[in-house]
Amino acid sequence: MWWAGVGWRGGDVEVAAVDAAGAQTVPATGFAGRDLPALIGLLHGVVARSAERLAVVLDSSTGLVDGHLLAAGLTVYRADPPLLPGRPPDASVPAADLARRGAANPAALHRLTVSSGALAGREDDYLDAIARSATVERELTGAGRYLARGSGTAPEIALTFDDGPHPGFTPQVLDILARYQVPATFFCVGINVAGYPELVRQVADAGHLVGNHTWSHPYLPDLGRDEVLRQVDATAAALRTAGLSTTLVRPPYGARTPEALTWFAELGLTTVLWDVDTGDWSVPGTAAILDEAATATAGSVILMHDAGGDRTQTVEALPRILEDLLSQGYRFVTVDRFVA
Repeated sequence: MWWAGVGWRGGDVEVAAVDAAGAQTVPATGFAGRDLPALIGLLHGVVARSAERLAVVLDSSTGLVDGHLLAAGLTVYRADPPLLPGRPPDASVPAADLARRGAANPAALHRLTVSSGALAGREDDYLDAIARSATVERELTGAGRYLARGSGTAPEIALTFDDGPHPGFTPQVLDILARYQVPATFFCVGINVAGYPELVRQVADAGHLVGNHTWSHPYLPDLGRDEVLRQVDATAAALRTAGLSTTLVRPPYGARTPEALTWFAELGLTTVLWDVDTGDWSVPGTAAILDEAATATAGSVILMHDAGGDRTQTVEALPRILEDLLSQGYRFVTVDRFVA
């Protein structure tokens, strides 16, 4: 078995590979955020020229690529902080270190699948952090700095899309929204904003709202204060370069801690979650996405995705979702409508 590590450094996604003994076979190579197809091509090339199977290792601060790697047919694992050296500022664990960790101790890794998502094996930790956040959530809701759904006093629903922009799927989503004259809110990942500023501008020019979804889509409970703030600050800077600004932030996976929520509020940011998860991130089939969207009620915030993996099913389901909810008399609004 050969092992590849995929991480991030600044605005680049980095890859390196080693053989079963840990000897380097592919030196650390960086790809700009918009060049993810070239990175995947490199990995497929490694598979083609070697006689060994290849597995890819990520750390929990690199959540922007696992869905794309899995959609490309690659085997993907996650290594957690206890197994790894510390992360440098503004980067994940280096790709070569991730690859060597896979070769040295594969049994300690968590295998990821499209249906499990990037947090496979960490469900208890995830739920515990959310439970600990409840008191702070109530306090911030009263201050207008936390939102999971609107009041429900008007027949309004907010449709949201995470993880973009993506050159293939974001334009398709925008075309459908334009056809039905529906506004939405797009929570964008910073590396993708830096890679595709023209797409972010296209989202805003079409009348949609843009929010901050961190720089590299990390699992925030694994990050310290400085790392969390770098994630949102770097994304805000990329948005400013595209001529945009936002006071809305959405933590990846909805994973939050009382501390992270407080840090966001101290920056003047409002944390936006959701009450309806269509589950499109797990590629469950168009019918399943439609069923989940149908549970929306007045004030709902619906979670969907325009990037982060194969979003063909999202694009297929979206017209039906809009038609069904519009036929029930709902109006679509951007999430700022629900912020106190």
